[in-house]
Amino acid sequence: MADGFIPEVVVSNRLEKEKAEIFSYIESNAEAIDENFPIFFGNVVMLLDRAGVPITDAVYDEFIDAIVFRVFEVSKRAGDVKFLNRACEIACGMKRKKERKAGVYLAAAVKLMKIGMPLAATIFLQPYRKHDAAVGCWYAYCSYMLYKEGSTEPGYSAAERWNYLKAARQYMEELGQLQPGLQRLVRGELEQDTWLAEPFWVMIFLATEWIPENRWFLEIGITRGKQEKNEVALVKMLQIGLIRFPDEMFFYREAYQLKFEQGDLANAMGLIHDLIQRFPNDLEPVYYGLRTALYLPQEGEFNRFRKTAEHLKMPGHVLCLIDYAYAFLRGKRGQAALCLDEFRRKYPSLNYYSDMLRFVTADIPATERGVNAAVFISVDHFCKKMLKIGDT
Repeated sequence: MADGFIPEVVVSNRLEKEKAEIFSYIESNAEAIDENFPIFFGNVVMLLDRAGVPITDAVYDEFIDAIVFRVFEVSKRAGDVKFLNRACEIACGMKRKKERKAGVYLAAAVKLMKIGMPLAATIFLQPYRKHDAAVGCWYAYCSYMLYKEGSTEPGYSAAERWNYLKAARQYMEELGQLQPGLQRLVRGELEQDTWLAEPFWVMIFLATEWIPENRWFLEIGITRGKQEKNEVALVKMLQIGLIRFPDEMFFYREAYQLKFEQGDLANAMGLIHDLIQRFPNDLEPVYYGLRTALYLPQEGEFNRFRKTAEHLKMPGHVLCLIDYAYAFLRGKRGQAALCLDEFRRKYPSLNYYSDMLRFVTADIPATERGVNAAVFISVDHFCKKMLKIGDT
C-alpha cells in the first residue's frame, strides 16, 4: 500500500477504472466465470489487495457487490438457485465484513425477478424486505406478479392466485407501518438499475389505492420521484396528496417547489394564495410568496407580501436578507450593499454570513452569469433554516 495521505477522490477514480476493466472482462467471459466462480473472485480480491491505495472496509465490500451484480447480470446459470446460493456464499466470504450480505443476495434476487422467477426471488429478498422501502416493494411485487402473470417455477400454484394478491397487499400494509427509508440497502449498481423502477412504482401506486389513509406511500413516492427527476410520477403523487390530505403542508410545499423549479411562477403564485387562505397565520406560504416575487417583473406583488410578512412578525434578520436578495437580483448593487450594512449593524451575531455574502459578491460584475443564482440559493437556504421551513 502506498505511504502517506491519498485523497479519497484518487482512491475512487482508481477503483472506478479497475471496475470498468473487470466489467469488460465479465462481458466477454461469462461462461468461464460461471464455471470458475471461486477462482474469479479470488482474482478480484487479489486485485483489490494490490491496488496500491487505501480502501475502507465499506468501499471494499461495495466493490464486491458491484462485481457480483454484473456477474449475475450476464450469467447463463442464474436460473439455478443452487448455483446462486453457492455464488452468494463465495462472494460474501470474500468481503472484509462477512455480515454485509445484503448487496450480494439482493443482486441474486433482482436477476431472478428479471428472468421471471419471482417465487425464487422472494427467498433472497425476504430477510431484507423490512429494511429498505425499495426492497419491500420488490418483495410485494413478486407476489403481485405471481397473481398477475403466474410462473413455471416449482412450488407455484395457480389455485393460489388470489392468495398471492392478498399477500402482496399484506406486505405493502406492513411496509407502510414500518416506513423504512430509501437507499438503506439499495446502493451502487442496484440503485443505478433503471429496470427496478417499475417494481417500485407499480407497488407504490397500488398501495395508494389499497391503503389510502397512509400518507407515507405518497411521501416515499415523492422522495423517489425527486431523486429520479420523474416528473410524471411526482405530479401524480402530489395530485393524490393534495386531494386526500388538504390540510397537510408537506404536499403543498412539494407542489410549490415543483412549480417554482419548472418556472411556472403563475401557478406557483396561485398555490401560494391558496396556502395563505388555508394557513393564514403561517409564515411559510408568505415566505414562498416573497421568494417567488423576487423573479416577477412587477414590484407590487413583492411589496404586498413584504407587508404581510411584517404583519405576521417575520423575523427581522430574514426580512433584511430578503430585501438584500431583492435588490441584488434586480441589479441594484448599491441598495443591496446598504441592506447588508443594516444586517451587520442590527444582527452582529450573524456577521459571518453577511461577511461571506459581501466577500463573494464584492468584485463580481453585475452581468456575471451564475452569481444571481448563487446568491438566491444561499439566501434561500439560510432563510428557510431560520424559519424552520421543511423541518416538520
